[in-house]
Amino acid sequence: MSTETATGHEPDHDDHDDHHGPTGWRYWLYTTDHKVIGIIYLWHALAAFAIGGLAALIFRTDLAVAPDTVYLSLLGYNSLVSVHALTMIFFVILPLQGAFFNYFIPLFLGVEEMAWPRMNALGAWGISAGLILLYTPMVGNLIGATGVPTAAGWFQYPPLNSMMHGIGQDAGIIGIAVFGITSTGSAANFFVTILNERDPSLGWFDLPPFIWFTVFTNILALYSIPWLLDAWGMVWLERNLSMAFFTPRAGGDPLLYQWIFWTFGHPEVYVLVLPGMGIAAEVISRFSERPIYGYKALIGSITFVSVASIGVWAHHMFATGLAASRYAFMIFSMAIFVGFGIYIFCMIATMWKGRIHLTTPMLFSIAVVVGLLYSGMDGAFFGQPATDLQFHSTYFVVGHFHFTIVTVGLFGLLAGIYYWYPRMTGRMYNTRLAKFHAFATIFGMMGLFFAMSMIGDGSFPGAGGEIMMRRYATYVYAPSLQTGHIVATGFAYLAGVGQIAFFVNLLWSLRAGEPLENPWDDLLSGQRMPSPEWDGLPYTPPTPLSVREAAADGGDMKGAAAANAGVTDGGQEGNAASGGDD
Repeated sequence: MSTETATGHEPDHDDHDDHHGPTGWRYWLYTTDHKVIGIIYLWHALAAFAIGGLAALIFRTDLAVAPDTVYLSLLGYNSLVSVHALTMIFFVILPLQGAFFNYFIPLFLGVEEMAWPRMNALGAWGISAGLILLYTPMVGNLIGATGVPTAAGWFQYPPLNSMMHGIGQDAGIIGIAVFGITSTGSAANFFVTILNERDPSLGWFDLPPFIWFTVFTNILALYSIPWLLDAWGMVWLERNLSMAFFTPRAGGDPLLYQWIFWTFGHPEVYVLVLPGMGIAAEVISRFSERPIYGYKALIGSITFVSVASIGVWAHHMFATGLAASRYAFMIFSMAIFVGFGIYIFCMIATMWKGRIHLTTPMLFSIAVVVGLLYSGMDGAFFGQPATDLQFHSTYFVVGHFHFTIVTVGLFGLLAGIYYWYPRMTGRMYNTRLAKFHAFATIFGMMGLFFAMSMIGDGSFPGAGGEIMMRRYATYVYAPSLQTGHIVATGFAYLAGVGQIAFFVNLLWSLRAGEPLENPWDDLLSGQRMPSPEWDGLPYTPPTPLSVREAAADGGDMKGAAAANAGVTDGGQEGNAASGGDD
């Protein structure tokens, strides 16, 4: 059927949505515009970030006040920890990735829309449905109408998940399942768009790093999420239809759950961190004014990491009595560091002798490299069966996990917000407030996770070698750990103050920020390092030769433009950003 209108020409997508479709709230509800859907993802993620962060501050305060529980019951503590974890993993980091995938994949590839626009919209509203299901029992508990929400952790180990009766446990499972189903469709949509819809002029090795990281993220999502749906689907059937899969007294095997869940769980870690690493690579290249050093090596390293990630899951199960097979998983777990090492080398080499601009996105991107370095070093302990058995179920694991997910995955996504927020909203944020947020978040989060690791390995000063165990609501067995919890909570509040500045800045900028789509134009003009989402197509990947020619041809003009814009090598945000500081 022809799509021509009565005027005899193809309808323009944006014009159709703006003038011939629904308006007001119906426009947001019914839209299939990839940009609008990206913004819906963004605000979903930021709202969940505020709720999940508040939950963390509540139970951290509870731990710091006294060795025994004060504000929360034991079940309430575990419930709040569980909801915090599920929120941050499934409803903050993944939707924040989806915001950038939706908005920028078509811009990077030179296409008008996603391959399946309606599937795209379904993914956005799957976030709303999942969040409502997860948090309804919490609201019901506050008004006395229901029991507590799910309290079995984000990994929902049996028999704990089957022993807990009440709607909260089932609602948590169904909420994540709804989000998982719609996310699987979104991952297929993103992958198919890159595979089939990109501009014919773009070969595979013409694609910017962000697109390559997006490819592997969504391949791993398509592989891993069905395992989660299998595991939690069987838990739901066991809880509600008396089937036997994991409960020993009914003939099930709890280890079966671990095999299924961690087949999802460890590739999922890389789903959480790869987009942040891809954004950091884009930002580091742009604000070092150098092409990525070792572009093909970088792609090769992430290919290796993605493949190897599928073979490391059982290092979570070294304590279950695995025999010689543990050494196969140890080899994969240790080999994966080679891929991450190449990434770190490429980022440092890109910055080496570059003209570095310490903008807010650059600060977060450098923190990604530092976080990945530290996370890899303490992650080596969990790849070795002997040391893993020593640290298993301690707070050291919690510190390592947060260091990986937050300083690598979340920090990279925060770099993306500060880099692309003006492109998405048409408004510039206040850069001084943005840098305050960066410093408070980087130092607060890293200090928090260091402290958590130290009270988990017995090295915190004054603790007498006592160790905090994970998922413990109290530590009456070792009251000397209280100082460590106070320090950790202090860092958490520092990070919390930074997030207040973050939200105030973003919301303020929507109304009062300077109207501007590209705040980096003056700062980076003349470098001959085009980026499709800013400059459009045709796109030619930058090379060291093209950048050197640009410096030779336009160095004086660039220096004059920088001087006129108030730009220095010290790293001001650019012409528009300097105006924001005023």
